[in-house]
Amino acid sequence: MENILVRTSSSVGESNLHLQITPAYRRDIFANQQIWELLLIYLKEQSDKLNIILLAAEHGLDHVHIFLANWKRYSIEYLVRRIKGFTSYMIRKHHKGLFIDKLWGKKFWSEGYFYRTVGVVTKESTQFHIEKSQKKHWKALDYQYYKHEKEQLQLTSFS
Repeated sequence: MENILVRTSSSVGESNLHLQITPAYRRDIFANQQIWELLLIYLKEQSDKLNIILLAAEHGLDHVHIFLANWKRYSIEYLVRRIKGFTSYMIRKHHKGLFIDKLWGKKFWSEGYFYRTVGVVTKESTQFHIEKSQKKHWKALDYQYYKHEKEQLQLTSFS
């Protein structure tokens, strides 16, 4: 998957989020492919409204994985509420007959969710970025001098 860097007026960066949500009572409602396809439509619609990027969505019979980008303007809790609330409302309002035997009442999703912020930032990628990409920013001082010879003094250095 390609890394997407999002530009705003004051920043450039990446903010990726993996969510897992489950239907109420952990029912296997996604065994019905039509429900999954409808959910995808509503996920895309809500993502567009929130101006976030839906990078991927996958499912098991009783859970959904959603991978989002460009979500930094919102809290995770807010995003989950908006996504679960909108998709639940739309599916229950327009397609209740598809799952009436598995879910009932005003509940489509379970209360909990799993989240993990996801990115490509590692020690190695940061080191590479500093050493290779950012040399252009070190014009005032020699980069190698700054990196290797301008180390912080230790207390034992003072006599």
